[in-house]
Amino acid sequence: MKVETSTCTKVVISDLINSEFKLDPVTVYLNDIGPRQGKITIECYGQSWSAFWGGMGDLTIAEFFCSCNAHYLAGKLSDIDSNIDDLEGLPAIARQEVISLRKAREISADEARDMYDDASCLEVERADHLHGDLPAGELMRKIFGDEWWHAIPNKPNPDYEYLCRIIRAVQAGLRTLKEDKAA
Repeated sequence: MKVETSTCTKVVISDLINSEFKLDPVTVYLNDIGPRQGKITIECYGQSWSAFWGGMGDLTIAEFFCSCNAHYLAGKLSDIDSNIDDLEGLPAIARQEVISLRKAREISADEARDMYDDASCLEVERADHLHGDLPAGELMRKIFGDEWWHAIPNKPNPDYEYLCRIIRAVQAGLRTLKEDKAA
């Protein structure tokens, strides 16, 4: 067994609730492992994210992290999707498609009325509730066709936006730390 120790820098960024970031305190662990290699771990309100880079050029992990785009960093720190299904917006999209089908005379006026009313009442908690022979799934097939799942609208994922806000706060904190050391 081989046991080693290393030096890690801990940075705590606080007083963020009343800032532009509106966050709880953020703790950041910076570990410059070796030449061109570094690891960062970020913790906020009981959640943590970590990433390793093996090719950062001549930058420290703090410098490298500050030089990157928040979306790139979010992709490295987590597998959270930037968008999620907007099931609340689905009824409006379905009603618009029924109107389009009727205008194109692909469905009768009676079919359009029934489908429009059913689409207005469409309440789905999860996209997988639309699959199978459930009434909602049948309605989706009638309106959008066999590959109806492509019609589900997307909206920004609040969890992803939260992580990006944390990343921007960490970048601002690390820049402030660098400026304070330089002064």
